[in-house]
Amino acid sequence: MLSQNNQAMKPLTFSVLLVGFITLFSTSAFSDTLRIATDEWCPYDCIASQNHGQVGYLGDLLVETLASRGHKVEFVEVSYSRGLQLVREGKLDGTMACFREEAPDFVFPDSPLGKSNSTFFSQKNSNWRYTGKESLEQAKMIGMIKGYDYVDPVVMDYFKQNPENVLAITGEKPLERLLEMLINGRLTAVIEDKSVLEYKAKQIGKADQLKVSGNTDVVIDVYSSFSPKNPKSAEYAKIVSEETLKMRKDGRLEKLLERYGIQDWQKQ
Repeated sequence: MLSQNNQAMKPLTFSVLLVGFITLFSTSAFSDTLRIATDEWCPYDCIASQNHGQVGYLGDLLVETLASRGHKVEFVEVSYSRGLQLVREGKLDGTMACFREEAPDFVFPDSPLGKSNSTFFSQKNSNWRYTGKESLEQAKMIGMIKGYDYVDPVVMDYFKQNPENVLAITGEKPLERLLEMLINGRLTAVIEDKSVLEYKAKQIGKADQLKVSGNTDVVIDVYSSFSPKNPKSAEYAKIVSEETLKMRKDGRLEKLLERYGIQDWQKQ
């Protein structure tokens, strides 16, 4: 009896060990840690140390969708333009938020993960309004972030001329610094994505001192994207596409967006 029991146990023990080995192999050998460029562009893309641990809704989305297939995400804080360069060179695996038009060589999910409209903001009592190139020329000083693409061709053509009344800044907390200059009267207007500027103004308690002073004509899709140098980028993009659809269907996406006080871009 003892001998028969031992013989019966051997196939079962081997099967358990085999299943354990396959499980371990599938969760370790096939899992990756993706290094993703992050810049301060809340609520899309947030630097955790500046936002009470929040990484932006796109950061949360990348973490959740990629984790569903066993991958991890590590965020690397870097300026936006530098981040695009590092992703293009394959030194980072992806960027949290960008426009397809800025990096057509990158690998993208099937569908956009947000929508952006560049908007001008001024002091609440300001009479200046954006109505085209002539209004830009009449502004005393316009604030922008160096290296950003504000998409609208009229605006970007004017900025590329390096006019004396455009201040392009870089460095730490650029949008916060621009808002301080706007409120102090050093700037006529600041241009930024509408959701981003409203989020930042509310965060620093200055929303009641600002107003929208004109919208550009272009609404553009926002994507997370992956390096053209990484042979696995198409796989990562497919995972994000498929898992985002699942999250929208079962309500998890809506709950994620609620943490940032925003609505699903497909409903806007």
